[in-house]
Amino acid sequence: MSVPPGVVCTSEEYSRSLFDPSIHCLTRGQSIGLIVTAESGLISLVAVLGVFTLIIRNGIRHVRRTGKWYLVRQPMDVLMLSLFVADLIQAVGAVMDVHWVHSGVVSVGSFCTAQGVVQQLGETSVAITTLLITLFTFAGVWFRKGSTFVAAVFVALAWLFVILMVAIGNATHRGDHTLFESPTPYWCWIGQGFLGFRLAGEYVWFWITLAVSVTAYLALFLWARGNITISDTAWWRFSVHRSSANADPADRRRRQTSYAMIAYPVCYSILLLPLSVVRWIGFVQERGGRANKIPSAATFGVISLYGLSGALNVVLLLTTKPDSMLFGDAGVEVDERGHGLGRAPSPFRGDDSASDFRARSRGSRDSSLQLGRLPSASDGEWDLPKAKGHPDEESAVSV
Repeated sequence: MSVPPGVVCTSEEYSRSLFDPSIHCLTRGQSIGLIVTAESGLISLVAVLGVFTLIIRNGIRHVRRTGKWYLVRQPMDVLMLSLFVADLIQAVGAVMDVHWVHSGVVSVGSFCTAQGVVQQLGETSVAITTLLITLFTFAGVWFRKGSTFVAAVFVALAWLFVILMVAIGNATHRGDHTLFESPTPYWCWIGQGFLGFRLAGEYVWFWITLAVSVTAYLALFLWARGNITISDTAWWRFSVHRSSANADPADRRRRQTSYAMIAYPVCYSILLLPLSVVRWIGFVQERGGRANKIPSAATFGVISLYGLSGALNVVLLLTTKPDSMLFGDAGVEVDERGHGLGRAPSPFRGDDSASDFRARSRGSRDSSLQLGRLPSASDGEWDLPKAKGHPDEESAVSV
């Protein structure tokens, strides 16, 4: 059988690819599409490596200044660190497409298995960690709850789940492992015959993250605009009303700091939505016993867009500039509790809880203020005015 123009594989390989799912011969257009997906992954990879360079630099400076190695202080430190690790793994999986462009053939084997494992680890971890960021941000505002230990536990459980899903899938199909991680068809991932693992290991988490992110964003958007007032005594008691025209602009600005964290899942959802549509169409076709007829250009387009999620997270990080020893500006002084000094309140910090925002927004009847005192020679900083009944700084919630 003659090989079509632009196809690199041999006539024997091309003949096999027509009926054997373990091999796929790339056309010229598909090779170009893979180059684009690999480049988007490379952009994210370089950007995320820059973040880890920042973390290392900040860590070295912190150790030299304080002699302490403990850098993770706030719930969002844990969640953001997990997100960038997942972004790094996901970007590596995309860059591995260069191998298929070079060979012109996507086929089962050790490299195919490795890429499938990396793709599962990265994509699923990004989805679950983004979901956790949404839930912790919402909980910090709505339920007034936040704990670094709880965040670490959830992150550990999420990674344990993902690792177990990958390990169980490959271990239980050891005899046919070459089909479990197989061409799909332009790169390697879970084969078409393992729909259950595709759903539980990735698809479901995509759709849950998308739904929860949109719902949480709408609720926090209305809260930040002053259209929702939440009771201080019971989280389930809230009222929906028009935003007050006389609201203090400073209060509005402080409310809008919650956007800094919810921006991560929102931007992720924007990149994920086209990919979800394409994969849902493919899912429906497979369930109906039909061949996947999605154009390759559409697949490469949505995958390339999704592959930029790591780079976009880095852009958001540089934009929000959190007061954090891990991710903050290395030029900002940081005290022994990890709080930045001399910068406006940030949702990454634990010195401005959601209950404070609500107390100030209701006026003086709930937030009678006391005068601050001048700095003493021992502490060298101001004691800011605090609301009556303000919780101790150590127990404040990080949003």
